Formats: sequence, C-alpha cells, structure tokens
Amino acid sequence: MMIVNAIRKLSDWLFEICAVLCTITLSAMVVTTGAQILCRMYFTPLVWSEELTRYLLVWSTFLGASCVYKKMGHINVTIIRDLFPPAVRKALEISVHVLCGAFFVMAIFYGGKYMSLQSQQLSAAMRIPMPYIYIIIPVGCSIMLLHSVDLLLRLIPAAKTQPAPGGGQ
Repeated sequence: MMIVNAIRKLSDWLFEICAVLCTITLSAMVVTTGAQILCRMYFTPLVWSEELTRYLLVWSTFLGASCVYKKMGHINVTIIRDLFPPAVRKALEISVHVLCGAFFVMAIFYGGKYMSLQSQQLSAAMRIPMPYIYIIIPVGCSIMLLHSVDLLLRLIPAAKTQPAPGGGQ
C-alpha cells in the first residue's frame, strides 16, 4: 500500500509541476508573439521569436497532455461504453489505461532514440542543441505513463482508496 500511495503522491506532485510549467510556457508564447508583432511593426523583426514560440508550443503540448490525461479530460465517446454493465465498463477502462501505458512506453523508447539522433544538431536561429527541445517527448510520456499507472491502481479494488478522476468506477 505504501508503493501505491507513493505513486499517487508522485503523480499528483508531477501534475502540479506540469500545470505550472504549462502556464509558464503558454505565457511565454504570448509574450514572445506579442513582442514579435511590436518589433515587426515599429522596429526590426526578431529572428528567434518564431522558433522559440514553436518549441514552447511543443513543450506545452506534452505538459498539457499529461495534465489532461491525469484528470481524464481528453475527449471520448462514451455511448457504447454506457451500454455495458458496470463490471464491463470497469474492464474497458482498465484496458484503455493498459493500452495507453503501452503506447507511452513505445513513445518513451522512440522519443529517446529520436532525441539521440538529433544530438549534434542545433536549432536554426537560437542555436539551442536539439536534444534540449526533444527531451520533452520521453519526459512527457514518462509522466503520462506514471499517471496511467496511478489511474490503473485506482481502478484495482485492492488499491482503491479514492475514485479515479473523470468518473472511474
């Protein structure tokens, strides 16, 4: 039970961190894009702003996806699932989290490989090493994998201490 509580606390803590980082990246995107607009209109255009905005968007996508997955907020179609009895619905939810976990494991593996393939490349305008940009793929998917394990543990009767977010049985 200690391991289950540790996973739950780590998942909750990472959710809070990702929510703050997502807010920071989205705010930085707004500021950078606003500065680019002002500089184009009144001064010399910024050569790095579009690149920074693109990389911040990638980071906010993975961070935001982990937050939404934790709260089971992704769009889903429940009309067919609702036709089944509660025991079957629970089995379907468990299978969804297992499949998502398998996807996250594959994304971590291939994201790491892709990151290592880019190890010598620098970004065009800002000259940032590209592994710093692509590291969010395995990191974000690792966080989502942890959330997946936490959600699975909430669905298993022996580990159930509180309901899963989003109406899990």
